Amino acid sequence: MKVLLFGITQFATRGLKRLIQLNHIPVGMVVMPHSTQDIDNIRLICQDYKIPVYAPASVNTPEFLSIVQNDLKPDLILTYTFSERLSMALIGSAPFAVNMHPSYLPYYRGNNPYFWPIANGETSTGVSYHFLSEYFDEGDLIFQQHVPIHPGDTSGLVIHHQEIVAADLLEKLMNLLTAGLPLPRNPQPQGDFVKAPKPTLQDYFIQWQWPSEKIINRIRALNPFTGAYTQYKNTVLAIYQASPSSYGLHSEPGTIVSLSPEGPLVKTGNGVVILKILTAGKKYLLSGSDFIEQEHLQVGDKLISWEG
Repeated sequence: MKVLLFGITQFATRGLKRLIQLNHIPVGMVVMPHSTQDIDNIRLICQDYKIPVYAPASVNTPEFLSIVQNDLKPDLILTYTFSERLSMALIGSAPFAVNMHPSYLPYYRGNNPYFWPIANGETSTGVSYHFLSEYFDEGDLIFQQHVPIHPGDTSGLVIHHQEIVAADLLEKLMNLLTAGLPLPRNPQPQGDFVKAPKPTLQDYFIQWQWPSEKIINRIRALNPFTGAYTQYKNTVLAIYQASPSSYGLHSEPGTIVSLSPEGPLVKTGNGVVILKILTAGKKYLLSGSDFIEQEHLQVGDKLISWEG
């Protein structure tokens, strides 16, 4: 089975490794030319197995289409979190063209299905394999599996679980194709389902008038990537871990109402949260108590919400 793999993230790295384990060494690996997500690892693996790596400015140019159709001649085009839409001419260059999407489609179609399920407080997400079509994430479904989101799970942890499920479903897909068996094909339900667009800068900022649960969900959704932003004086803070507190006090949201050994307690729209791990304008992580000491925090100081 000649596989042409498209991908740039850890999902693609794990998928590449599983294909190699199954002795389906890809005829080519296609990456985005300016992406840095997991490209170094992908290139190293490809180098070890003599897999050619392509990084065209666009995968839809006549030149790259010619390489696929005349040189690589894949049996399966497989896209793994690849952000450029493939043309119908490219999709039609192989008998099978399949995408892996890290959500339970049709829910959370779009650019960032990692962030939004956790930010929205969902208790599960998923992995879906579907046939490629003219539009992103809308092709007929092949396989799906739910992936639970447990209380306290961060994006990093959920993605790790999704990667494992995606690799296992990929093996199931390859086994069917190798055996010459038909792939399941089920049209996606029609309707107005929640989407997963690329977050805006404002989406990265905490609004302190939100309920505590929503603030903590936003922090979990942005861990381990950027952290959730807020501002203290002239410094942008990135918060990576927080927890709710039963501490009760009437105060304006964003106000530091107490200083504890775990970190500062900040008033929210309906309660208080403790900031436990964060950065303060620097690249290294601070505990909440170290942040108190470094910034000389005082009760009554204010954290500022988005002001864009």
